[in-house]
Amino acid sequence: MAGHAIPLPDNGTENLRGPQYTRREAVRADLCTKAEYVIAATYYDYVIRNHQASGTPRNEWEPQDVVGRQLSAPYGRDAQDLIVVRLKNQADPALDAIDRLCDDVQTTIDAVSKLPGDLSTPETNKVYSGWTAVERVDWLTDRVESDRAEGHRHHDRAPAWLRLISHVAPWAEALGFLAFLTYYLNVPILSPWRDWMGWTFSLILVVYIMLGQTWLVDHAARAHNHAREALADGQKHHAEVSKRQRLWYLVVTATVAVGITTALIERGLDTLGQAESAVTVVMVMLAVTTGLLMPTLAFLGKALDGSKVSRERDALSDDLDADREQYDELVEQAEADLATARSLDRELVEKVIPAVLGDAQKVLDQARAPYDFLRLQIGGLSNRPERRSIDVADGTRARTPLHNGIPGAEPVSLQVVIDRENRLAALRARLAELTLRLQKVPPHPWDHSSPRLTAPFAR
Repeated sequence: MAGHAIPLPDNGTENLRGPQYTRREAVRADLCTKAEYVIAATYYDYVIRNHQASGTPRNEWEPQDVVGRQLSAPYGRDAQDLIVVRLKNQADPALDAIDRLCDDVQTTIDAVSKLPGDLSTPETNKVYSGWTAVERVDWLTDRVESDRAEGHRHHDRAPAWLRLISHVAPWAEALGFLAFLTYYLNVPILSPWRDWMGWTFSLILVVYIMLGQTWLVDHAARAHNHAREALADGQKHHAEVSKRQRLWYLVVTATVAVGITTALIERGLDTLGQAESAVTVVMVMLAVTTGLLMPTLAFLGKALDGSKVSRERDALSDDLDADREQYDELVEQAEADLATARSLDRELVEKVIPAVLGDAQKVLDQARAPYDFLRLQIGGLSNRPERRSIDVADGTRARTPLHNGIPGAEPVSLQVVIDRENRLAALRARLAELTLRLQKVPPHPWDHSSPRLTAPFAR
């Protein structure tokens, strides 16, 4: 034993030939890029010297953890920056949009909850709540149908064209008088200083037409309408009172209208002198139309326009139709906003966040290339480090940090992702609450598919 030398352990200090490849050889063999070669060369001497000093067996000269950490650090920072920027540019706008949609839906539901609003009609000057208005319409409809069954037709409304003419007649009459005065009587409407007397007469005449005659015709028509309704209801005393009022208003209206029309025709004839017969006929027809026909049409459009009952029913029905249309539009808008918010939620969970994490993982995995080439440069390594498998698209808030599997490398925290997912979870809970609120909104009372309500109004 004393004559034999004791063999020393192979610590790699013998027959050390340096890096396995030159940069040119490695790049030409497509083993790495120039940048990756420089990174591997940066850590090569450190790994070799430390293993030589420690007497590590040659086949165990793996890069130290500190090397893995330092080599992966730039890639980790790039991956972290990518996550932050992409979430800011892609996830945050979607989250903000969902938040705004929640606010819009809440405002819409609040508006829907206030419907139907209070309604009123000029016939009664009474204010009805939405449900009371529906009951009122049902009762008025029953009364109209009952009277029609007994042969009464006073509830029938005037034709739409006649009602329209009755509303525009005062304006048309005023314009007709202005045209008559300007063309046939040579009144300088736009130059009053040329004929102050004629201009003042024209102004007084037009103002009377717009105010005085309209007031007289309106009261005469209303009195006639009330008389028809009172007779149908068997209220003879009220009918007689309305007839006397109608007669008085009509006499005054007719007297004034005939007087003005006659005066216009007479003065027009004096102004025209020996004009052609066609011009004279047109002048007379215009004077009669504006002075007599228009007031007559205005009277008929209101005098024959149904009854208080039918007008009130139709007005309330129109208001309820408009209220119901607004109700439907608001509900549809809320449902559309909720659907849009849920679509944004799905897009975030299924596309945006997985894509961001997948791209960040690719950036982090880029550190594998210089690390693997560093091991190749060292050479003679028997073991291959295990790589950790990281799921980056699981869609949960309990996320494992991103890792490239290099020993010693720092993982990339996903706290910024978790923060967004926490916010999304809160928004999702709010969406669920708003959806439940919308489902609990009572149906609009003016729903013709619902059973008729029994009205409490006395007949």
